[in-house]
Amino acid sequence: MGEKFLRPDFTANIYKYYIKKGKSVNIFGIRGIGKSRFIEDLKSLIDKDTHFITLNMRSLRTDYSKFIKRLEEELSFNDGFDKVELVLEKFSRKKGKKILVLEQFESLFELNHHEKFDFDFFEQLNSFKNREDVLLLLLSTHNYKHEPYYKDGKLTTSPLDIPNIQEITPLMQKEIEDELQRNIDKDLGFETLAGLIMGKEKPYELLQFIIEKLEMNNYNEQESLWTNFDVWEKEFSKINNIPLNIKARKKYKESDVK
Repeated sequence: MGEKFLRPDFTANIYKYYIKKGKSVNIFGIRGIGKSRFIEDLKSLIDKDTHFITLNMRSLRTDYSKFIKRLEEELSFNDGFDKVELVLEKFSRKKGKKILVLEQFESLFELNHHEKFDFDFFEQLNSFKNREDVLLLLLSTHNYKHEPYYKDGKLTTSPLDIPNIQEITPLMQKEIEDELQRNIDKDLGFETLAGLIMGKEKPYELLQFIIEKLEMNNYNEQESLWTNFDVWEKEFSKINNIPLNIKARKKYKESDVK
């Protein structure tokens, strides 16, 4: 288990201690660290009798009706419900374990979210997760309990009750190296490259960006890996509006990079 997982230990632990035991959990971590990839890996552990539904709240936060429609589509419902509690009620009656994954959950705390993503909506999620064989899995950039929540214009705390909070682990050098080896046939110095990627802002997105460059042979064989990495990092940072850090890279010297 876990040969193709980005974070094999973390994924296995979440599955063992939360998913198998039916415990709802909030997984949080910075943007670009690989939370969506974690969900992909986790889903591969789920048995065929489990209903595993994933929705991204970033694209749905401003449209309550679209959220309901998308949820019905994922569940193959054709009822045309106009209230989320009706969809969740029907979902909860399905046979087997039910897992609802809401990615980018922090979007519901932004000022431009739809007004119906309110106190009652969170209470409906509470009611849903408290049913038998139901599990709610939230992915967010921060612990959802630390997000500012307003009710009737007053700052308060979210009524949603998810007692289990886990921060996703930082990408380790070995995990990055293994991902490079899974995707690229020719070793161009993956241990060194993984060390350069580790600790960067949006490390998983940067990793995938570099993998795409390598797959397309978009690198200069006449230059060092260090030089190629600088080119990739500058291009990635420009696309993602990330300010470059010009500090010397710890543990590495250009003369060490082949």
